[in-house]
Amino acid sequence: MTTVAGGRWVAEIYGCNLEVLENPRLVELALKDAVLKLGAPSGSIQSTVYKFYPQGLSAAVLSPVAAVMIHTWPEDNASAALDLYFYKPDVDPESVLRGLARAFGAREESAFRFWRGGEHEIKRRKP
Repeated sequence: MTTVAGGRWVAEIYGCNLEVLENPRLVELALKDAVLKLGAPSGSIQSTVYKFYPQGLSAAVLSPVAAVMIHTWPEDNASAALDLYFYKPDVDPESVLRGLARAFGAREESAFRFWRGGEHEIKRRKP
């Protein structure tokens, strides 16, 4: 497990499962699970999901210690942008990002990771 003072990770995921990516309830559940894994107490979570028509959605799940947002582009290689914010030192954001990529059936991921204090890295990988 990585020990950090928190950070922000921005990821692009591609080749997702459209049935999941277009389902507001499944997206909300995946984001809630991610926020819990980033250290949020279960009673502190609030969420909002906006479904665009004919396709796409934006969603945010927030807590006092973590937040996860998604914006989807089903028409563009079934892709999505994810933002993860966290500041608890005893979480594993890498596994949270991998879990989200799996939940959406992503075939590829590109991420920028910014740790509090200035350290950052860019990674491209297949989940």
